[in-house]
Amino acid sequence: MPGKPGYKTPEGGKRMHVLIFTGQFGMGHIAAAQAVQEEILRQEPTASVTVLDIVEDCFPQLHRLVYGCFDFTVNYCSGVYNMLNRMAGRYRCTPMKRTMVQKLDQLLYESQADLVISTLPLSSQYISAYKRTTGSTLPLYTYITDLDAHSEWIAPGTDCYFVGDESTRLQLLRRGIPAERVVVSGIPVRQAFQFQFHASSSPKEVLVMGGGLGLIPRAEELLSALDAASDLHVTVITGQNESLRRELTKSYPSFEVIGFTQKVAQYMARADLLLTKAGGITTFEAIHTGTPMCLLRPFLMQEEANAAYIEQQGFGKVLWDKGKEASEVLSLLRDPEALEDMKQRMAVALRSLDQTTPLDRFAETRRAVC
Repeated sequence: MPGKPGYKTPEGGKRMHVLIFTGQFGMGHIAAAQAVQEEILRQEPTASVTVLDIVEDCFPQLHRLVYGCFDFTVNYCSGVYNMLNRMAGRYRCTPMKRTMVQKLDQLLYESQADLVISTLPLSSQYISAYKRTTGSTLPLYTYITDLDAHSEWIAPGTDCYFVGDESTRLQLLRRGIPAERVVVSGIPVRQAFQFQFHASSSPKEVLVMGGGLGLIPRAEELLSALDAASDLHVTVITGQNESLRRELTKSYPSFEVIGFTQKVAQYMARADLLLTKAGGITTFEAIHTGTPMCLLRPFLMQEEANAAYIEQQGFGKVLWDKGKEASEVLSLLRDPEALEDMKQRMAVALRSLDQTTPLDRFAETRRAVC
C-alpha cells in the first residue's frame, strides 16, 4: 500500500491536484521539482502533479532570452552575478508583480490546485504576492534548494519551508519564521538516488560532474593528473554541454566521457569519489548514494555556502588552494580511512532527516481545521 503514516487518500474519490513551480536558473531547481513530483506520486499515485516552469509558462516569448542572460552571467561574469545576488537580498523586488498575479489567478483557477509547491525563490515570491492580493488560503510549500537560506526564499504566506539541514532551519528561525513551519527534510533528490548502494571498485572510480550545464571550470591540470594515474578509472558527465563532451573525449581518450544521461545515480553509486561543483542538489544526491565528495573551488555565493557545509559536516574536501588540486584529490583517493569516514558521516546525516512530505503536512493542516 503506497503512502506514509499520517497521510490518507482523500475520501470520496477526489483526485488531488498539485502544482510545482520551478525555473531553469541552473538545473538544480528543475531537478528538485522532479524529485518532489516523484515523491508525491509515490505516496499518492492517483494525484495529478504538474511541474511548471513559471518563466516559460507566464512569458513564453521571453523565457529563452531570460535564461540565456542568466547562463551567460553565471558562466562569464560570476562577479556580476554575486553582486546582483547580494543586491537582491538587500532590496526585495518582485518584477511585473501585477501581471504575474493576474496570470497566476487564471492558471490556478484552471488547474483547481489543492496546494502549490515552489522550488524557486521567484515563484515563491509571486505566489506569495498572489495570496496577499487575492486573500487566497491556498497552501504554499517551499523547498529551499541550497544550504544558505537567502532572503529571496522567504515569502509571506508560505505555509511550510522544507530545508536541507538544521543550520538552514536556524537561519530561518533567526529571520522570524516560526519553528513549526520548517521541516529539515534534506534537499529533495529523485527516487533513483534513494535506492542506490555504493560498492567498492578496483581500480578506484572517479566521477567528474559539472552540474546539469556540464560546466567544469579551471580543471585542465586536475584532469591531466587523473589521466596520468594508471590506478584510476575516470568517468566524466558533461550534461548538455556537447562541445565539452567532444573536447574531453579528444583530449583524454582514457576517460569515459558521457553527455546527458538519465543514469547519473548509477554512475554516482559506483564511484569512490565525486569531483564536482558545490551544488545543493548534487550534495544530497551524493549523501543518498554515500559517495565522498571533492569540490572544485566555488565561485558563486550559494556554492560557497554549500561547500562550507560539506566541509564542516565531513562529507568531502573543498579544493580551496589553487595549484594543489591534483595532489589533494590523489591523496584523498589513496586514503581509504578518510573516504570511509565521509561515507559514515553521510549515512548518519541521512538517518537524521525528517521524513515528513508535503502531503503529510497538507493532511495535518486539514485535520487541524476540522
